[in-house]
Amino acid sequence: MSGLCHSIIRGEVFTTCSLGCVYCYARWYRKDGIPKPIFDVFRLIKALGKLVEENIPVTPVRFSALSDPFQPPAKITLKALKLAYKLKVPVIVNTKLYPSEKHLKVLEDLASEGLLVLQVSITAEKDSKEVRILEPLASPIEERLKLVKKASEVGIPSVVRIQPLIPGLSDRDVENLLDEIAWAGAKMVIIEFLRVERENFEFYKRFFSKHSEVYSREWESYLPRTPSEEAPLIQVPLEYRLKTAELFAKESKRRGLAFATCKEGIFNLHEPKTMDCCGMGFLGVEWTRKPTLWDLYLKAYEKGKARAEDLWERCEREGLLCGERLKLYPSWLSKSFKAHEKRLKSILRKPELVEKLVPVLKYREGHYVINELIN
Repeated sequence: MSGLCHSIIRGEVFTTCSLGCVYCYARWYRKDGIPKPIFDVFRLIKALGKLVEENIPVTPVRFSALSDPFQPPAKITLKALKLAYKLKVPVIVNTKLYPSEKHLKVLEDLASEGLLVLQVSITAEKDSKEVRILEPLASPIEERLKLVKKASEVGIPSVVRIQPLIPGLSDRDVENLLDEIAWAGAKMVIIEFLRVERENFEFYKRFFSKHSEVYSREWESYLPRTPSEEAPLIQVPLEYRLKTAELFAKESKRRGLAFATCKEGIFNLHEPKTMDCCGMGFLGVEWTRKPTLWDLYLKAYEKGKARAEDLWERCEREGLLCGERLKLYPSWLSKSFKAHEKRLKSILRKPELVEKLVPVLKYREGHYVINELIN
């Protein structure tokens, strides 16, 4: 998170999620049970609204990271989004459900003020037996793509997240999948590859190995400092990730779609280079974000090489949430960003860790340079 994610202000509205997706990453961080409203979200939005009123840019609130904001009845989500609209707080809404008309109306209102980016997550081009097993209570994929189309038609900037990108499912027909996304009017595609607990690997292998040879290979540790053979959490081999991301990037560009990866560090494929990996650039209001290793990559991309400290120079120049600029913000907010800054500084002191998190960078004689073997 500290090295790769800009979007850390979470507008969690539920204690858990009722969709029951097999691959759900959030289950590692939250408790199970019946979803209950989290009313602290109103306090968060009101506090950010005060900053907006003082013309201090804020990071958009993500609805949400650990649960779907539109799981029924979603009354708290409706109230929270209305409050964000009233106080002019920018938001990113991420869902696998088709919202009610009331929810759609407030999303349209937010977008009319430049306060919204809508992210819709899918795993494949269309529903199938495998998809229904993986996402038993999510809206059918066809409905989610219809949501993107309806949103785009009323001026809501929409992003499609292929999350997680599952080998043997999400990559069966990349061109047709991206045709559907482009047809729906999305502005951007974001991909995030599958990662699984080692003991669950056989589940995916049984379902999808006939469609992808990658299941016959050794998967890698998702934990940067844990050997692959010991890692409890594993991910698709880097070679597959690079090849597949390149295909999605190329085909997205052909269709006029912006492209990014999420927490993959394959920054060379992100286009345009002026766009963040969340699509916050589609907002129509002033906003800011925390620095990440993306800023180190951009420095190396622009100048041919970069020192670790160049990231902080860029951070100050771009007015990101770091260093002296954090003094503009109340302690409840700056404290969290300072903690992430501390962790990012720790990462930058470990070149081998940076190379693991951002495989398109190599450390050479005190500088980070673009990895020519990948680019």
